[in-house]
Amino acid sequence: MNPEQTIHNFYNSPKDKKREIGKYHASELWAIYKGYTTTGNFFTGKSVDKQGQAMMFRGSAFEDMYAKVLTAQKVKFKQQERLEIEIAKDIFISGKTDFSFKDFIIETKCPNKETSGIPDKWTMQCELYYRASKKQVYLGIFHKDGEDIIKFYKYAPSNELWETMQKTIIDFHNRLKKRYDTTKR
Repeated sequence: MNPEQTIHNFYNSPKDKKREIGKYHASELWAIYKGYTTTGNFFTGKSVDKQGQAMMFRGSAFEDMYAKVLTAQKVKFKQQERLEIEIAKDIFISGKTDFSFKDFIIETKCPNKETSGIPDKWTMQCELYYRASKKQVYLGIFHKDGEDIIKFYKYAPSNELWETMQKTIIDFHNRLKKRYDTTKR
């Protein structure tokens, strides 16, 4: 056993659930919008490099500890609550929240570089969670150093962004359908 290889294998193992045309993930909306996820790589994805593995590993560890803190404080919450919204006939966007409370949602990230505010790359995921739940959404940034363990940023919903997201996904969906004969999948 190679200890380094175990982490690489964990984050790069084949997914149990196959991708489907018409079903898109909240976490990939920005990548579709920016063209990183294309009709050519939608079904295959790409491998997660060491930097990505480290961010995912740290983020999961921070999330687990934050859940323990909330549980110890007897705060009612759900983790990985699945939200889904149909934006057009047979076109769905879904996501699993990191922390869902009665009146709000917290989506957490653990970036390598310090950030203040909500970077554009995470606004679409926050917007989707707002649209699907009608709850206030906060982005929680876990910090590796400094005094704050987690810094919360309140997301402000945007009708303009929501329209852009819907147009982007509908266009992407139509290009996927055109590229692949869905009767053969």
